[in-house]
Amino acid sequence: MITKKAFKQMCIGRRYMQLWKGKKVLLVAKYTRVERERLENANVSEKQLLSKLSDQGVNLKTILESHNEHYNIVKEVTAAINGLDVESKIINLKDINTAAVSWADVLIAIGGDGTFLVMSSYVQDNETPVVGINSNPSSSLGYLCLPEICSRNIQKTFDTLEKGKYSFINRRRIRVTMKGKREPPVNMYQDFVKIRPDSHSTHDMLALNEVFIGDKMPGRTSELECQFDGNLPLKIKSSGLCISTGTGSSAWSYSLNKINIDEVRRILNLSKQSVSEQECMKIVDEYNKNLVYSPDSEYLQYTIREPTGRSLWQSNDELVKSDKIKKEALVENHCEEGCIILDGFLIYAFPKGAQAILSSKPEDSIKSVWINVD
Repeated sequence: MITKKAFKQMCIGRRYMQLWKGKKVLLVAKYTRVERERLENANVSEKQLLSKLSDQGVNLKTILESHNEHYNIVKEVTAAINGLDVESKIINLKDINTAAVSWADVLIAIGGDGTFLVMSSYVQDNETPVVGINSNPSSSLGYLCLPEICSRNIQKTFDTLEKGKYSFINRRRIRVTMKGKREPPVNMYQDFVKIRPDSHSTHDMLALNEVFIGDKMPGRTSELECQFDGNLPLKIKSSGLCISTGTGSSAWSYSLNKINIDEVRRILNLSKQSVSEQECMKIVDEYNKNLVYSPDSEYLQYTIREPTGRSLWQSNDELVKSDKIKKEALVENHCEEGCIILDGFLIYAFPKGAQAILSSKPEDSIKSVWINVD
């Protein structure tokens, strides 16, 4: 939940103007589990498909309810858009492509954070407004989408946007520049939603949440040489490196760095300190709260996953597991089969000896639309 104070700090300022009057609007709808199963089992009847899924332990009631809830909201959004002075198109996430995204003046992702992330990966400017609408508010939080209440009353939400009662959040992204030849990526969504990665082989590498760098086999040690903000290079053995934005600070980065009350309790017990459960919880809350920072922050955050005891290969005994990056990070791969993963779905090969520069610039931001409901 974004507070009023944080909202004022993050946003460019309210724009009492028409968001899309006379504009071209592209709606990108999530590819549901039901649609995927139907496509992959096109040669069997609906009854046979349901029986097959049931045998696999799939909760049919849950996926059907999710599918229906999604398409009810798609229907409501489409109706609201049709009542505006706009030219609009709607496509399924599996059909997303560069031409469709480039055509639009305004983009609307109807789904969850995954839909928002995939769609935004095709955006190569910081001027196209991007709206996220959570189409499964009953079971999904949708941090990148408008607040949950907006999904509960779509027409009211569009009336609010039409009146200009919205703001923009400039969500910083990570630019990854690889030195040397770069191969086209493997799109993890490609198998799931059959996305054609037509643009990702030529576009600059941009990530909204985070970038993971390490060995492509999770059970193998990742060996990387990292240089943060021009400081001395550190040769590190770990389970990989995660670099996140302010937007991503509440996602994977948060999970990697958060503490729980049991950890605090054990540490304080070792120090022979008598601290109440309430005080322990206060420490946990305060620590974890400070892990999350503004989506428009110029800083990145690095986290070294599970560094080994003697992680550094050179004379430096102090290893800061997680810290801010003020300018840029330079990472050289020493893994046999290194990879760079953007936002959890785009995988690039990262050959041994190759280098990557990671930075955050204002011109690489995503112009995210936000409605404050506090």
